[in-house]
Amino acid sequence: MAEMILVSGHKSPDTDTICSALVCAHWLRAQGKEAKAIRAGEINKETAFALDYFGSEAPELVTRVEAGQPMYLVDHNESKQAVDGMTDADVQGLIDHHRLGDFTTDQPILIRIEPVGCTGTILYSLYQQCGIEIPRQMAGLMLSAIISDTLLFRSPTCTERDRKAVQELAQIADVDYEKYGMDMLKAGADLSDKTAAELVLTDKKEFDGKKGTFSIAQLSVMDTQPILAQRDELLRLLEEDRAAHNYEASFLMVTDILEESTDLLYTSQVETAIEAAFQVKGNAQTLHLPGVMSRKKQVAPPLLGAL
Repeated sequence: MAEMILVSGHKSPDTDTICSALVCAHWLRAQGKEAKAIRAGEINKETAFALDYFGSEAPELVTRVEAGQPMYLVDHNESKQAVDGMTDADVQGLIDHHRLGDFTTDQPILIRIEPVGCTGTILYSLYQQCGIEIPRQMAGLMLSAIISDTLLFRSPTCTERDRKAVQELAQIADVDYEKYGMDMLKAGADLSDKTAAELVLTDKKEFDGKKGTFSIAQLSVMDTQPILAQRDELLRLLEEDRAAHNYEASFLMVTDILEESTDLLYTSQVETAIEAAFQVKGNAQTLHLPGVMSRKKQVAPPLLGAL
């Protein structure tokens, strides 16, 4: 029997990384391979809503993989974001929609990295290209991933392919994607039970800049005021996390889904460079960025250039 392929998304998993791991594992099994999804961290409320709605169990929590373990990676390709042990694993495939990071392999593998809003959109194309029928549950998970990553088409990362995929997947999943999508986003925006320490680590990703590593966490909410009311405490905890990991800087995006804007909180060491990167004057270690919603497209690139 072939050895089991583990399909993993990134640490601090979001809805795309969890749903795409489940969908990719199904896609591999449909081709006669042994595969199962794993997760490298705890799921959030938005993801839990999607899994419950479509009757899917969360992937098994695996915080470290063994050397030589066959793997597929989804929704990331940077070692700092991957499950521990990934660099010594036998990575056989990669499906992603982010910039190419530091990922390397010893052998040629299947790689699909495309400039779309979500990994789920790429997986939908793979099902179509392979002529594999899509069950309702898998359609619902892909639809959920795309809605999450594009913030129901509000994000500038959203493409016509993402929109078309959601419309077609909604027919298979038999859902009103606009109503379902807003309900899912609202579930994810409920942060009332999270401590300030948990908020600053939400969906945190690490990036290697020219001067060192920095982190960007992101909260997507319907109302930013309850979060910004805790700004002093959030900035203190953000600095604690920066110092603990020896980051060049740490950032927290507080993104307003309805207003389509972001308040970017940052540690103070690199204030001048950050203001220059966005051409906006900061106030109390915060930049208000109208029209900014995407870490991948609108926040990470200027910071990578500045840091």
